[in-house]
Formats: sequence, C-alpha cells, structure tokens
Amino acid sequence: MADRGDTLKVTAKPVTVTVEGEPIALYTFRGYAAAMNVKVDGETGLKQMFISAKTLSDELVKLVEANGGKFAGIRFTVRKETDDKMAKYLVEKA
Repeated sequence: MADRGDTLKVTAKPVTVTVEGEPIALYTFRGYAAAMNVKVDGETGLKQMFISAKTLSDELVKLVEANGGKFAGIRFTVRKETDDKMAKYLVEKA
C-alpha cells in the first residue's frame, strides 16, 4: 500500500499509469472512497488514485471488462479536460 500522502492528482497534463492490484476503500474526511494503487510512468514507488468520479469510472469499467474483470495490470493514460476541479476525466488505453 502506498503511503496515505502519495495521492495521484490528475490534471490536464496526461499521465500514464499501470494499475497494481485491485481497488481498495480509503477512509477520507467524506467517508470511504474507492481508490487503487498505480505506478506512474517515469516515477518510482506507488501512488493512490481515487476512482469514484463518474467520468473516470465509466471509462475504467471498459478497460476492466477487456482485462477479464481485473484491474491489476491495466495500463492507461489519464488527464482532465481542463484543470478545473470538476472537469471531466479523459482516459485512453496505453
């Protein structure tokens, strides 16, 4: 498990990640939230990526289905449409 402080913040700049394992539930100030550990291309160590956003999960489910129902091993590029906090996520299989 990555340190609680090692959270991937997705911005408008594309980042490619590989999922390391299945989703987990993390306790946040809003209660539990779904997350997964990811390896970011070009970086060392793992980061936690929150995956509850609808525009992100709608795309992830397609990748999970294509991967036999498993998150582990999925590699994709993710970014936000803009740097706005509520911007849509854009996901592409890497």
